[in-house]
Amino acid sequence: MDWNLVKDVAIVFGVPVVRSTAGWAVNALQDNKITRFELRKLASTVISVSFISGVAYFGLNALGMDVGALGASCGAVLFDMVIRTLKKAE
Repeated sequence: MDWNLVKDVAIVFGVPVVRSTAGWAVNALQDNKITRFELRKLASTVISVSFISGVAYFGLNALGMDVGALGASCGAVLFDMVIRTLKKAE
């Protein structure tokens, strides 16, 4: 079994699931009610973001692009966005 592929799949699909679920939980629990609409919205977001993530990763990888460098760059941008959002919330 190719453990690098297993690791890549876990990261590519796991990160969007965790991020989507965390964001959903913050919004869904503000009113202390979780509706079917909110659950469907979460499922839709997880599926679409995971699909985009998978296509981007495996597609770019198949083209021979350095996905690690691209991921690090995107991660830095996202981290900066999180820090700015947290500073605005203070």
